[in-house]
Amino acid sequence: MKDIIRLCFSLGAVCFCGAAALVYVNAKTLVPRQQAQQATLTKSLSLVLPAETSDTKTLAVAAEDGLSFFLACDAAGRPLAVAGQGSTRTGFGGEVVVLVGLERDGRIRGVMVTKHSETPGLGTKATDRKQLKSLWAVLAGKDEEVAFPPNDYLDAYSGRPAGEFVLGGGSSEQRIDGVSGATISSKAVLAAVNRVCDAYNKNHDAIWAAQ
Repeated sequence: MKDIIRLCFSLGAVCFCGAAALVYVNAKTLVPRQQAQQATLTKSLSLVLPAETSDTKTLAVAAEDGLSFFLACDAAGRPLAVAGQGSTRTGFGGEVVVLVGLERDGRIRGVMVTKHSETPGLGTKATDRKQLKSLWAVLAGKDEEVAFPPNDYLDAYSGRPAGEFVLGGGSSEQRIDGVSGATISSKAVLAAVNRVCDAYNKNHDAIWAAQ
């Protein structure tokens, strides 16, 4: 009986110490993690919004869980474009978060995936914008960084009106061809983009009035 009590006490002490350590580590890394997330968002916003953007305002419009909008203004305070951030948990690796740049008329400026856990080399073909080097750059030892690296799947959304996109179907403006072998990841990105587009269309006037 004493051995059982001693064992329970020991296990309880181990669990308590483990929990305390996790709480401590989480508290110590909370601010750095938030700063890193903000830095990633700021960089991504600069890529899907106009270069003339001087200020970006976070809007309270359509502030749902995992959905937010940002209004880009020039130096004179005039609105230029909007970026919408949306997410879905239907990715192969879980949550997928996208940032969609939008013109006033609803045309998509560009799409960035800012967070995901998709399979490297397969699912990431539908999520990542990777820097590509030419053979000349490699041989010459030069860096050729492109601010907005291409991705055929993500670029398929650019220039199209915000609407309900369909993977491999629908009208010419709705149809998006997924990445071969990465259907789940392609669908997850599409679902997140559709969330942003749907909220943008429903709240268009309120978004542009929030200056």
